[in-house]
Amino acid sequence: MKKQLALTTAMAATLAGLSGCSSRNSWDDDVVVDRDTRVCVDQNGYRVEDNRCNQRSSSGSFGSGALLWYYVNRGNRVPFYGDRVNDPQLGLKGSYFPTKGAQYASAPAKSNLVRTSSMARGGFGSRGSFFGSGLS
Repeated sequence: MKKQLALTTAMAATLAGLSGCSSRNSWDDDVVVDRDTRVCVDQNGYRVEDNRCNQRSSSGSFGSGALLWYYVNRGNRVPFYGDRVNDPQLGLKGSYFPTKGAQYASAPAKSNLVRTSSMARGGFGSRGSFFGSGLS
């Protein structure tokens, strides 16, 4: 007995949609800068809001929570808020020391987001992810 599988419109649409599924998500999209850029990081190397570095005292005293500028050269990725700049998994390239004579811009607005961990959700095929408050 010969078996045949009829390809219905619904099945074709489902199969076509699977090519868009990926283990990557929109938060993995790199923000690559087209000019030299600086971002503010805390003493542990985590990116914080840039205005926190702008607000530090002009005397140069940092108080108990040191804030530093981290310099990213054009063509490299900019960390999101909360990313650790020396995390090897993120592959960020930059320096705590500015290049002599370079002028640094503020980070682009699209990098001013917090990357959160995904929560697994059930569903068809692989696994789904939800980015949000982290509450389940």
